[in-house]
Amino acid sequence: GRRLVLTKARYGQEAFRQELLKRYGAVCAVTGPCPTDVLEAAHLRPFAEHETHDLDKGVLLRADVHRLYDNNLLAVDPESWTVVLAPSLRDYSEYAKLSGVQFVRGPSPEAVKKRFDEVRALWFS
Repeated sequence: GRRLVLTKARYGQEAFRQELLKRYGAVCAVTGPCPTDVLEAAHLRPFAEHETHDLDKGVLLRADVHRLYDNNLLAVDPESWTVVLAPSLRDYSEYAKLSGVQFVRGPSPEAVKKRFDEVRALWFS
């Protein structure tokens, strides 16, 4: 069977993705080169906060990594530019491998730091 689903599409999201592909190539900011079919345009700050597609505050992430990022399970240390994972991911070996991985350079350091501080506060509150 099927069911009807209504969703909200963000204006400009595909153009944002195409511009990020031009900037970074077919490369996930965490895992490296990937097929473009699995790369998504990710906002370093929640889109709902600013509703703009700022290339300096966006990266490409593999779909599953994007989900981890959006669900506050993955962050980027603004000092070392390495991936930091939520303690709850420790027992998942495939994701645990991402801990300490170098994050792509290029996005706004301020956006990375703000997100890191917010996410770490959630983990240890």
